[in-house]
Amino acid sequence: MKKFILSSILLFLMVSCTKDENGGSENPDQPLFFVSLEAEKDTIESGGSTKISAVASGYKLTFYWSATAGDILGSGSEVIYTASPCHIGKNTITCTVRDGKNVSQSKEIFIVVK
Repeated sequence: MKKFILSSILLFLMVSCTKDENGGSENPDQPLFFVSLEAEKDTIESGGSTKISAVASGYKLTFYWSATAGDILGSGSEVIYTASPCHIGKNTITCTVRDGKNVSQSKEIFIVVK
């Protein structure tokens, strides 16, 4: 009986922890949870760049990125932010994560360009 219960728990964990290609779960009952948004560097030189990572869990996740100035290169949960050579100051980077049930959460960070 103990082996059956242990096997059932392990099977449940394996099924509920499967990921789709964007890092989300394939379980439609898993709620969206946007854990963190972090940059490798919070201050960069004009024209410089830094990697930004979003950590989220949920069903079939899609990541949308924007910046007040500069460029976002790449897609998914990790991108590269490249500062505009003409824009010095505090720039806002926003990431919105949307799940397969059209629920979304957003976070923003600031990168200082000097």
